[in-house]
Amino acid sequence: MLSKITALFSSKSAKPLSKHRYIVVPDIHGTYSIYKKVEKYIKKNLQNDQKIIFLGDYVNRGESGEIDGRKFKDIGSFLVLRDLLKFKTWADSRGIEVVFLRGNHELMLQEYYLEGGKGSYDEYDFVRNSVECLDYVFEKDRDFYEAFKEFLLNLKPYYMDELKRYLFVHAGLDPKIKSLQKQVENGAIYWIRDEFVFAKKRFKNIVVFGHTPFSSPFVKSDRIGLDSGVYKRSFMNLLEIDYENSKIVQIFK
Repeated sequence: MLSKITALFSSKSAKPLSKHRYIVVPDIHGTYSIYKKVEKYIKKNLQNDQKIIFLGDYVNRGESGEIDGRKFKDIGSFLVLRDLLKFKTWADSRGIEVVFLRGNHELMLQEYYLEGGKGSYDEYDFVRNSVECLDYVFEKDRDFYEAFKEFLLNLKPYYMDELKRYLFVHAGLDPKIKSLQKQVENGAIYWIRDEFVFAKKRFKNIVVFGHTPFSSPFVKSDRIGLDSGVYKRSFMNLLEIDYENSKIVQIFK
């Protein structure tokens, strides 16, 4: 089932808000049953010159399942990663640009797999659940392991529209910091919540973000929060931007 909320923004000037059209996908968190419908929706509705932007947090808190008769508490994170890599190959073959941003949960896997750290692994059950399934798959498929590592390394901290009206990030911006690079260096762009969401300051870009779950989309003139907390709710919010207009499409289980 799909329901649409139209006309979040509409430019009243002759200048468009964006140089491109976008489909924006927020936090997936291993919710494979939703991701399959999201991918199907994108492939069916994708228009010429549309870019697809994923806001990060592809993993952790995923759905349970079995591989080779073995039960895993989080098989969904593996399945989402597997299909995202396939989707990227599909998009590349058609000249479709896909941008994958880094979320704080990818930082946790990066710490474990690329840096040899176990801080997040030791602290969070959901990280251990994801790693248990991923390790099992990696032992059987080293090519997938290498593709996964490359995926982690190539994630972007943010994406700025060429007209600089839209800025896509995972979590948000620290209102006290002006430099985007410093936002990345101090981790605000991956972790910040209330200080950004409820900031009285008006941001110069329309910041599209995930990370902080809302029961309904968080929409202000300079901020659009899309994360529905999909792992505990039955829907995901996609944002479609069409030059000067935007709308939210809700994908339900």
